[in-house]
Amino acid sequence: MQNKTRLSKENKDYLTYVAKYLGVALISGSVVHIGTLQNGITRYIVLMLIGLVLMMIGNIREAKANGQKINLNYLATITLLSFATGFLSGGVQHYLDNPSYAGWLLGLGIVITYITFFLKDKIVLKAKNTITVIIFSAALILVSNYVFDDTLLGANHHEKATTQTNKH
Repeated sequence: MQNKTRLSKENKDYLTYVAKYLGVALISGSVVHIGTLQNGITRYIVLMLIGLVLMMIGNIREAKANGQKINLNYLATITLLSFATGFLSGGVQHYLDNPSYAGWLLGLGIVITYITFFLKDKIVLKAKNTITVIIFSAALILVSNYVFDDTLLGANHHEKATTQTNKH
């Protein structure tokens, strides 16, 4: 008779947690680097897809453990929420490198995370609050694109990285 090793509930929960958040982190890094690096787009698309799969596995496992219904609407919502969270993370991390691109990531990320968070948790969206979020996000995009010059805030570390890569 074989002794099958089973993971404890705690270890399964840990793997679910890692899958969810590593997935979002890979999506985040990919989204921002596709827009800020001239090279490696294929690499970031592959990493984004790996992140998407990990995020889906983690969220589906968590939903099953919580007795939530998993359907196309749920999968679409968590995907949008994960990408939008990636927009936020990438936009914050690389704002000084490229304010115009990061501003778009942040603006879209704020609006999409706000709406999808409420949809995911079945919370009623209030029009006044949603309009306030949209106006704030639009202002952030405008300021990022028309007030801050992409070179004003300092050297883009991605430019240095791609310049170094191209020399070899």
